[in-house]
Amino acid sequence: MSAPDPAEWAKIAPHPGDQDLPEGRHEVHRRRLLAAITQEPRTRRRAFVSSRPALAAAALVLVVAGIGGGLASRSGDAPPAAIPSPEATSPAARPAPPGTAAKNRGYGTVRQLTDTADLVVRGEVASVTNGRAVYRVAEVLYRAPAAPVPTEIIVAAELAGTAGRPSVLYLGLVDPAARVYHPLGGEFGIFDLAGETATSRSPAMSVTGLRSEDATAAGRAFVTTLAELRQLARERR
Repeated sequence: MSAPDPAEWAKIAPHPGDQDLPEGRHEVHRRRLLAAITQEPRTRRRAFVSSRPALAAAALVLVVAGIGGGLASRSGDAPPAAIPSPEATSPAARPAPPGTAAKNRGYGTVRQLTDTADLVVRGEVASVTNGRAVYRVAEVLYRAPAAPVPTEIIVAAELAGTAGRPSVLYLGLVDPAARVYHPLGGEFGIFDLAGETATSRSPAMSVTGLRSEDATAAGRAFVTTLAELRQLARERR
């Protein structure tokens, strides 16, 4: 069977473009085509404008993700340095230098008194003048290197006691030139003697033991011997 001749196909099914359109149809098609051409740039512009917020949001997400990744990588390498507080940057408070003010406190044992004292002496009050007592030294149990070798010292009269009353004093040096001393902790550093027995001056301001504290002895005068006081003084030397 032979192929049909194109001329015969044109007679059987003519091309639509070869046919005449109804009156006015060409104008309608022309207007629609012009409207489509005019509207296409606007549609593209609107699509581009409407896509700007989405693009900005996507860019923000990428930036945040990058920052987070950088922080995560830094935290994985080493912990971030903490910002020092004002307290941490301020210089540390220095301890008070050893002196009479630092030594004027409560004491729990005779060892504490001995280890803190500049001078430990046995003697008695010779005289009292202008609120100060002249204390005559009969025996030096302990003397710090900086303390002068005394035969008489000056002690506050209200703490030294009455004239002729023998005692052992644990003293802090107040004025080296004038040889002025003060009993450690007030009455904590004063022991009255009766023969070889030493008794703390005040039950309320008293140690509770020789080398270790005894809570059951609190509020009572501590009693020991002069030999024990000498022994503790020798141990410090």
